Amino acid sequence: MLQILETISQGGRAGKPNEDAFGHTDTHVWVIDGATGVADSELLAGASDARWLSHGVGAIFAQEAARFGSDLKGLTRSAIETMKARFEREAMRAPNGRYELPSAAMILAHSDGRALHVANFADCRLLLLGDDGSFGDYTERHGDRSPKSKARTAALLDKVGPDGDPFALPEVMAYLRKARNYQNRADGYWILGLDPEAAEHMPQWTVPLTGPVTGLLMSDGFASLAYDYKQVTPVELIAKARDEGLGAVVEAVRKFERVDDPQMKIFPRFKGSDDATAVLFRAVPVQP
Repeated sequence: MLQILETISQGGRAGKPNEDAFGHTDTHVWVIDGATGVADSELLAGASDARWLSHGVGAIFAQEAARFGSDLKGLTRSAIETMKARFEREAMRAPNGRYELPSAAMILAHSDGRALHVANFADCRLLLLGDDGSFGDYTERHGDRSPKSKARTAALLDKVGPDGDPFALPEVMAYLRKARNYQNRADGYWILGLDPEAAEHMPQWTVPLTGPVTGLLMSDGFASLAYDYKQVTPVELIAKARDEGLGAVVEAVRKFERVDDPQMKIFPRFKGSDDATAVLFRAVPVQP
């Protein structure tokens, strides 16, 4: 059983849809971060294709998680297959390239009372802090945080100007579309989207529950306080969330983005503020 302590999901930009989703059952919990689209127009009706995917997958998880239990690969593949079939029925036009297909990062966890089973795509993350002081950090390594990638982002932002929109610059869109064209390819990267084969390449961990733990699942917009902006360490991040609440973390994220680094120079990024979503929970092992 999982005890959900607190949840939060705050959009990053006024007038733009929050493309994160989260949910939980008695034994499963997840956060899904839809990747902001780089197409000229949406493929599907609704606020955005990314929100369509993240909320659609979340609803399937809520319905199907109990049936799959610790088989997170099976649950994820089933959700992707369902969304793929839905896309084929609902798409308003054919995509011009792979870069137009909706995709998302994800962190998904299941407790069977003996272990936490964890599955992940991209830069959503799970932190675990044991009552005994043990600490765990579960996510896939992500190339967007490499020094080379950050330098490329900074160089592109220099062309935008202090008050410009990075997504209106052709060079930025070309860069993002080229990267997005490598999604769900053997020579690229695997991501939650419309390709069921991605489930076969999804990173997974099994974490024994040797004692009570506090867990924090989060999108990268929430995790940025530690992993991008370096305002706290990862251990301090989960402790802050536990002791001060999830809202205090988001407030600190927004302060850095809007007060300390509004020109996006300290940490180069295409979005000044990202959607921030997190779920804080407790997991306690079953008695033998």
